[in-house]
Amino acid sequence: MLTTINISLPKDMYNDAKRALIAKRYSSVSELIRDALRKTLYGRITQNGFTNEFEDYVLESSRDSEKKDLVFESEKDLEEYFNGKNKTVRKL
Repeated sequence: MLTTINISLPKDMYNDAKRALIAKRYSSVSELIRDALRKTLYGRITQNGFTNEFEDYVLESSRDSEKKDLVFESEKDLEEYFNGKNKTVRKL
């Protein structure tokens, strides 16, 4: 859910924001401001919206050999795998 706020900007700052919007391909001034707030509030968030550690983990995982992948041929195989590992699976 979004909350609407109103802010006042000096005219020059608003014009700079409009130029940045075009240069950085933001869809709106609101998105530019949301991004600036994300960087201020959650400084370690990447351009993709994740932490550097998480992005590094994903990139490293993608480099792992496919030989480590698990292949389940039936729902029963899947259930048996997770039933044996139920301490590591969180229910949402």
